[in-house]
Formats: sequence, structure tokens, C-alpha cells
Amino acid sequence: MTDRKIDKKKKSSGIKTFPVPYFSEEIEENTEITTNKITNSSKQEIISQAIKLQLQGNTLQAKRYYQSLINQGLNDYIVFSNYGAILKDHGKLKEAEIFYRKAIEIKPDVAILYSNLGVILKDLGKSKEAESSQRKAIELNPNLAIAYSNLSNILCDRGKLKEAEFLQRKSIKLNPKLHNSYYNLGNILRDIGNSEEAEKLYRKAIILKPDFTDAYCNLGNLLSEVGKLNEAKDLFLKCIDLDPKSIHHLSNLITTLSKLCMWDELENYSSSINRLGIEGKSIEPMRLMYLEDNPLNDLKRAKKFNLEHRTKTFENIIYPKNKQIRIGYFSSDFRNHPISHLLSRVIELHDNSRFRIYAYSLNKVNDEYTNRVRKAVFCFREISNLSDIEIVELARNDQIDIAVDLNGYTQYNRMKIFSYRVAPIQINYLGYTGTLGSDYFDYILADKVIIPEENKKFYSEKVLYLPNSSIPHDDQRFISYNKYNREELGLPSDGFIFTCFNSIQKITKNEFKIWMRLLHKVEKSVIWLIKPHKVAMENIYSYATKYGIEKEKIIFADRMKLDDHLSRHSCADLFLDTFNFNAVTTANFSLSAGLPLITTQGKSHSSRMASSILKACDLNELVTQNHLGYENLAYELATKKEKLNRIKEKLKNKKDLSFFNSYKFVKDLETIYTEIVDYN
Repeated sequence: MTDRKIDKKKKSSGIKTFPVPYFSEEIEENTEITTNKITNSSKQEIISQAIKLQLQGNTLQAKRYYQSLINQGLNDYIVFSNYGAILKDHGKLKEAEIFYRKAIEIKPDVAILYSNLGVILKDLGKSKEAESSQRKAIELNPNLAIAYSNLSNILCDRGKLKEAEFLQRKSIKLNPKLHNSYYNLGNILRDIGNSEEAEKLYRKAIILKPDFTDAYCNLGNLLSEVGKLNEAKDLFLKCIDLDPKSIHHLSNLITTLSKLCMWDELENYSSSINRLGIEGKSIEPMRLMYLEDNPLNDLKRAKKFNLEHRTKTFENIIYPKNKQIRIGYFSSDFRNHPISHLLSRVIELHDNSRFRIYAYSLNKVNDEYTNRVRKAVFCFREISNLSDIEIVELARNDQIDIAVDLNGYTQYNRMKIFSYRVAPIQINYLGYTGTLGSDYFDYILADKVIIPEENKKFYSEKVLYLPNSSIPHDDQRFISYNKYNREELGLPSDGFIFTCFNSIQKITKNEFKIWMRLLHKVEKSVIWLIKPHKVAMENIYSYATKYGIEKEKIIFADRMKLDDHLSRHSCADLFLDTFNFNAVTTANFSLSAGLPLITTQGKSHSSRMASSILKACDLNELVTQNHLGYENLAYELATKKEKLNRIKEKLKNKKDLSFFNSYKFVKDLETIYTEIVDYN
């Protein structure tokens, strides 16, 4: 439920690895030798023609030819393997496996057959068999580059990144023209934070294969992460040009256009938004939450994404009842990050006589927040270098009763460990704004504002309701002693200061038009935003001018340390929330600092979070039900200072507002944990 980056490292093209071609050079070189052994000239002609058709992409006719040969009793390993390749490409994996095993039975010493079978076994979720098949291929032919690349992909999926990196480098050394190996090595290096070399590898893959859409896609997302948004946009446009029928590529472009505030250009794709991630390939489900308020689509996208990325689910586990309930919090964000800004106090306040708290860190970063969590828990485990199976074994040895995933489908997630079951009870909480669409998460923690009873149908998890807001507050959060004045922040000394410190991609044209109308109507008013990419700034200025607002009325705030950022809130008058994806951590910060916030309550999870916080602060009057009500309320508060001052006075008395009671929040949470352990 926090303002955070989506995971684009692993999933930027919908898949993490790129399947190898089934017609490798090894098979094509042997084709003439094999066909020469067939005495019947018509059979030779059929095989040659079938191979030609298959290489041209006419798989339907090639399949007919192969079937005819098989029906005549021909036992040729290339016929069976190439037929299996066609079946694989049509998604008939089990049948493809049968045909490859038949090819191996006929010719058990051909390495590429084992490698291609290994790819099919991997897709079937038979990871151990897939690994054995690739290792057999390498045993038969130590110079088979594709087998090293395919084995690397298997190990990469298990989190064994060092060995996977070594194998991809070996593959490239053996065959410097194998574009897939450069691409896959780029993915690995991106995962471990070596963006510079990853970029070079993606570019090399594109040189070798100029129509390699997945390489363009991942390169685009990498450049987006390092702030090269314009170049990223061009790469995503190239993806669409190369593969116009695959609409999932649009999600990358749309995300980038949002970050660049290219709202007019975004409208060119508005008709496709309702289909993205629902038709065709899956996309990261969180991406379109910024542009759409539709809980049913959120569920559909999550289910599809989970189905395409899940691995084999293990049976549930049962432990002997522990004297203390063992809670495992899993996160990549035990660091200076919204998750830790919200959850650190919860972890500190757990009753250690009744609960044994474990923190499983999926990230190597260590800072003051990491240390804060480490000091608060019974056991802190840094597990980023462990494979998925190793993490599962570790957590099971710890006999965790409840695993709480704080990532969901966001950056650095390790979702597969939960499909293997790290604990008898698994909960989706806080890091992701919606359902995960899976059958291996038992519960989601929420409240009746974020998920009202009538919206339970949009969640694959059972809903656990906290009595107040399900978004925690840190009552130890420090506000800097540095007291800022408006002038030193670049703000006018008098007049009304609207602000929105949400990430820039949450802002759509709908909010912006309302904000511009408010600047017209409210005398001496400005709006204060977090400074985005320079192109986004230019576009915002351009839109403001289009709506008749001088650019001087748009002021951008530089980023600063959290305690100083909280202090500068006092220079603003009113926080204007975004619609489809609300303020969460930023709303918490604003209200903590005494700055009122107004929101519009939508239908989806991401559009109801600020409402949850405001209602727990007894500020229902700041929750509107539509855009007109939002605009009218903003104008009223900007022009009737006495009403705004009454709200500010209420925020000063935090001890009277349930949202700010960290102790009560933790007690309520522990009651839920106790009940579900007893129930299960």
C-alpha cells in the first residue's frame, strides 16, 4: 500500500528468460546427413520440405508433413524433435515432452535434444528434471553454448545468480553470436545491480538480433530506472513497431509517458488500457492502477500474472504449536523506504513475551532503518543471496507460523518462495495495493474502508479486518528542528500554497485540470510538487500555460532528508491527493506534520487508501465522493481559513486520533495473528 517502484527488472518483457530456438545450428547442420540415410527419395523430399516450411514459420504445413512421415513408421530423431518443437510453440508442452523423449530414445547421443527437452521441462515446472537434462546436454557436448544458457536460466529462477552468471558468460565465450545469452546475462546483472554492464549486454543482443523485442523492452526499463526516460520511450515505441499485435508492450510505454507527464500522448492509448494484462500476455498488475479505477480489472490482471509466473505449489506444512507465535516479515525494504517508514514501529512494539519476530531481508542495503529493524526482532536474516529453495528451507527450519509478504508484485520480490510455502499461514500486506490473485496467499490485511464487504469478491485472499486504518503509523517519527520559511523554499511569502508530494506518475490530466482551475479561482495561490524528470517539468509547465496559468505558479520541491521534508510541510496550506492511486506514506507524512489532505474515495484498493487514513483521523469531512466535490472542498478550504484552521487544530491533538496510536494498532494486529493461528 505504499508509494514505491514496481518490479521491472525481472518482468519487463513478461518473461525473465528467453526461450532458445528449437532449430539450432547443431540440428540444421545434421539435417542433410540424416536425410541422406533415408533411401526413399520421397521421404527425403518431405523431410527437407518440412524443415524449410518450419524455418519459414509455416508450422501448420510442416506439422502435416512430419505427421505423415510418423504415420508411415519413420523413426527419425529430427522428425520427432522438430514436431515436438512445433507442439511446444503451440503451448502443448506435455505432448512436446513425449516427442522429444522419443527423439532421444532414437538418438540418445545428440546433446541439443536434451537441451531443448530441458526448456520444455522448465516450462512444465519440472525444475530438477530440466536441470538434469541441461547437464546431460553439456556432458555430451561441453561446447554446446545453448545448454549453458538454458541451465543458467533454470538456476537464475532459483535465485542462484552467481552460478547463473558464470554459465551465461561461458555460453557467450563458446558462441559470441548467441543473442539470447547476452540478453539473459543482462537480466542477471540487472538483478544484482550492475546496470552499466547490463545496458551494454542488451545493446549487444540487439546488434546481433535487431528485431529482439524483449531486449528492447528490458533495455528501455533499465534506462527508465536510471532516469533516461526519453530514450526509454523510444525503445518501447520500437517494441510496438516490431510486434504490434502484442499489446502487453504498451504497458511499458504507458508507464513512461505517465512519468514524463505526456498526458495528451497517453490518451492515444486510452482505448487499450482496459485490455492490457487481461488479453494477450500478462503485465505487472500494479502499472495500470495509476490510470484506472477498476477493482475487477485489478483482480483479472493479478490472476493472469500469477498464473504465468507461478511455480509448482508445495503442500502446506504443519508445525507443533510454538509457545510464542512466530511471525516472519519478508521484505526487500528494511531500509530508507516507505515500508520501513510505516512498519518499523510495529515491529518494535510487538509483545516479545507472546511473539517471536523474524525479519527476512531480500536486499543487501544497510542503513539506519535496517539497524532499527535488526535491533527490534528476535532474528534478522539477510537472504538476498540465497536461492528460493534455500530460503524456503531456512524459513521452515525457523518454524514460522505466519509469513507476511511486504512486497507483492513490486521491485525485488521473491514471490516464488511463497508458492513453495514458507509458512502454514501466508499474508499479503502493505507493500502491494491489491490482491495477488494467487491461491497460496491465505489472507490480506486491510480495513473496511479500503476493502468494504461488497469488494471482497475482487480478492483471491480472505480479508482480515483491522478495526481502524490498516496503514500503520510511526509515533517515534522525528520532525527536524530546522524551521523553514517559504522564501528559502522558493515559495511566495503570502498567498495560498496547495501541494501534492505524491510521485509524479500518480498525477493524471484529471487532477491537473482541477488544480489549474483552483489556481485561477484562488487569489495568490500556487501548487508545490516534488521535482520530477526535467522533461516532465517542461510538460507540466506547457500544460499550465495551455490552461492559462503562469509557470511561476508551479513550484517544484527538491528532495531532502525525511526529517527536513516533514518540517517543510508547515510551509504549505493544503495537500491535494491524486485519484486513481492515492497518497499513502505521503498522506501519513502530511497528516503527521499537521498538513490537512483532501481525497476522493474511489472503487479500487489504490483509490481508497487516503480515505482509510483520514477516517481513522476523524476527518471524514476531507473525504469526497467525486471530482466536483473534491474541487469544491479545495476551494472552500482555500477561501475559508477558519474551517481549515479547525482541521489543523484537530491534527495537533494526535493523542485523541486513533490513527496515531501505534500501541493500539499493534495490539489489534496481534489479536488478528493470534486468532488465525488458533483457527488454523
